[in-house]
Amino acid sequence: MRWTLAAVGAVVAVGLVAAAILFFTPPTPPSGAAATTATASAAPTAAGPRPDATPVDGSEVQPPADQSAPSDRLPPLPMPTPLITAPLPETSSARGSLVDGFPSTVAGPAPGADILESSIASADTVMQVTLTARTDATQDEVIAHYRSTWSALGLSDAGGEAPLAYTDQFSSATLSFTPGSGTGTVYVVFATLRTE
Repeated sequence: MRWTLAAVGAVVAVGLVAAAILFFTPPTPPSGAAATTATASAAPTAAGPRPDATPVDGSEVQPPADQSAPSDRLPPLPMPTPLITAPLPETSSARGSLVDGFPSTVAGPAPGADILESSIASADTVMQVTLTARTDATQDEVIAHYRSTWSALGLSDAGGEAPLAYTDQFSSATLSFTPGSGTGTVYVVFATLRTE
């Protein structure tokens, strides 16, 4: 019996030694092309593209999209230009009519209005004009007339306390109303115009 146990122990010991040798011995790399393929596939992949990779559509990094706003959404705003040119008229005033050189396209009376007084004050490149007129139209109708006139000239609504005020880089115009005396609507147009 002792011999049997000793033989079994020897067989187990030889089996353990063989298993240890197989477990701790690195495998022999394959030879030829198979070796290259096995090594390449076993190698850990690095971040980024492989040098030997073949590019395909969509694999390249696209440049960032243009972040600027499209230029075809709105037409460019026109540059303001002076509404008057030199030489400027002399400083003067008139009752019942427009004074000579008065810029009627900017500050002339509304249709059907009676001119009470007009004046011009000129200095260097600046002209200030005033028109006082009376009309049977309502205040809202007078406002609508000058809003349309000044908008057509390229002026912008400036807001403010006046019933109506329009302006641009070279010009400003305001409309106000005076307390009524008798019948009709009495209004005043005041404008400052520059040649440059």
